[in-house]
Amino acid sequence: MAENGRDPLEKRVQKAIFQESFLRWESAVIISLALLLAVISNATDFLSLIPAWIWLLGGAVAEAGLVYSSITDPEFGRQVVAKLLRDEFHPEHLGDKHLQQQMNEALDYRSRIEATIREKDDSLLKDELSQTAAQIDQWLEHIYGLARRIDKYQQEQKILARDRKRAETRIQQLEAELALETDPAVRQQIEVTLESLHRQMTTLDNLESTIQRAHLQLENSLTNLGTIYSQTMLAGAKDIDSSRARRLRHEIAGEVTELNELLLAMDEVYTAESGA
Repeated sequence: MAENGRDPLEKRVQKAIFQESFLRWESAVIISLALLLAVISNATDFLSLIPAWIWLLGGAVAEAGLVYSSITDPEFGRQVVAKLLRDEFHPEHLGDKHLQQQMNEALDYRSRIEATIREKDDSLLKDELSQTAAQIDQWLEHIYGLARRIDKYQQEQKILARDRKRAETRIQQLEAELALETDPAVRQQIEVTLESLHRQMTTLDNLESTIQRAHLQLENSLTNLGTIYSQTMLAGAKDIDSSRARRLRHEIAGEVTELNELLLAMDEVYTAESGA
């Protein structure tokens, strides 16, 4: 997952796009062809009328044109962003295929939002939307954290179901024993054990309820990301005047806060369940 303290995504995207533009197959063809023609012009009479430095200069100009077209191509930028995000968040590490799909959708929305921002000509609009996108990066981290916790729960679901069944059976047995037991010391120990089992059942109920909330929150976050992507595409200079971009940031901040509270709640429940 992305680490705290790293450069903003926009800076990393610019660097990655510049690097990837040199790694395109077209770049390899241009450089190879320029070098080949330069060597041939020196070694044969076939191209001797054109000096080697002309071929090299022509190759450099063509390469510069390719780099420029790559930097300004929104689709190329979207592909680079998508690769960058997947290298950071690793959806494939999630065991559940549906969670993988949801995380891939979230990353795809983010890469498309970045490409849309890069298409905007208005500098003020770009600045506003870039600030919005920076908040989305934090949002993505929370979405990934949520997906990982859901995935962990699903991997441990058989064990948790076993614990629940065992606790339910044992509670029934101890309640039957308590009804017949006359020794005060034994009755006290049975009551203590029953209290622990009931506490475990409460924790398991809380965990199941929290996971249900997490599933719904994840679905809601994806829906809201899609909505924000649509709003970003439609955003224009008039939207800056109406402060729509600022309202977007406020909405995203609310989403991040809500997700963070749910993540903390899930961690608390897991901690309680582990100590039960």
